[in-house]
Amino acid sequence: MSINALRSVALTLIVTVLPVLAQLRFVLMSREVVEQRLQSYKGNDSRREAALKTMFESSGCRGNNLAEQAVKGLKQPNLICVLPGSADSTIVVGAHFDHVDAGDGVVDNWAGASMLPSLYQSLENQPQRRHTFLFVAFSGEEKGLVGSRFYVQSLASPELAKMRAMVNMDTLGLGPTEVWASRSDPGLVRP
Repeated sequence: MSINALRSVALTLIVTVLPVLAQLRFVLMSREVVEQRLQSYKGNDSRREAALKTMFESSGCRGNNLAEQAVKGLKQPNLICVLPGSADSTIVVGAHFDHVDAGDGVVDNWAGASMLPSLYQSLENQPQRRHTFLFVAFSGEEKGLVGSRFYVQSLASPELAKMRAMVNMDTLGLGPTEVWASRSDPGLVRP
């Protein structure tokens, strides 16, 4: 898969997938910003986490809205960016930033992780945003979903009750955008 194909999928994702889910108008990100973020994959997983934190901060997610969640057994934390909404409901948008040693891990899964700050930025100035969005960059996916399992297990029951959907952005750029209906809420995948 070429970098141009990845860029195309990344731009398409902003325009098509989340607006359908959340029924919101998005501010489109410039192609240059999306490409720059996609190309910042170099380095080990600690550098990737630091790069994502910098991207979130430059996108406007900072202070109390940006947190590192230490994950038991891992060097890298989960990175959580909160975009508050007006209602008492939450949508989680997640991607993992770790990769296996064989290769650069751009498709699996820097393509998804590097999109998180752009999605945050595209929603930030939405005037009628109902849901709170949690953009979570998970660590340890390649070690058996360690970061995402830790995240879910650390949630209190009231936090879980507020969650309306979870969008997992993984392995972008290998084909058209798709939804796994067998692993999705029927109400969210109904035409």
